[in-house]
Amino acid sequence: MSSETYREDPDSRVANMELVLDESEEQMVSGINTMVDSLIKPFVECKDWSMIAEWNFDSFYGCFSRHNEMCVGALDKTIAQTKEATRDDVGTEITANKLEGLLFKNKVQNLNVRRSGLIVDTLEKRYREVFEKGYVPKSKRGNATSDKKVDVVQKQFLKDQLKKLVG
Repeated sequence: MSSETYREDPDSRVANMELVLDESEEQMVSGINTMVDSLIKPFVECKDWSMIAEWNFDSFYGCFSRHNEMCVGALDKTIAQTKEATRDDVGTEITANKLEGLLFKNKVQNLNVRRSGLIVDTLEKRYREVFEKGYVPKSKRGNATSDKKVDVVQKQFLKDQLKKLVG
């Protein structure tokens, strides 16, 4: 929007934000797919790199997933504030400015949740395509030794080898 047509009122600001989001969604999806295809996918097929590729993906996903959780949490808090403010009002307790502020905040946070959710959904979809399995957060995967008994002799041998390497 040019500065000549931009208006500072809340409805215009929300409409502008929605327009930018609508126009950007396809590019967002494309950018996320390109990032995964460039930084993760080339390493997935090589068994020596595949675990590192998955860890790298976890870093990207974790960042955006946490952001999405925070956006949803902020919206939930605003919804609770809105319910409380409108439930108790009999016409004199809450000002029109407060109502306008809550309305604007709800609309903007809904757009932000839409944006952050699109990012997380795109990452999850791309993960399924690249890794050929559904995404499970690292914290819920367990570790390599959780299901298997580790050979103590082999483990000691590996430790000794590592000590030789690092001095």
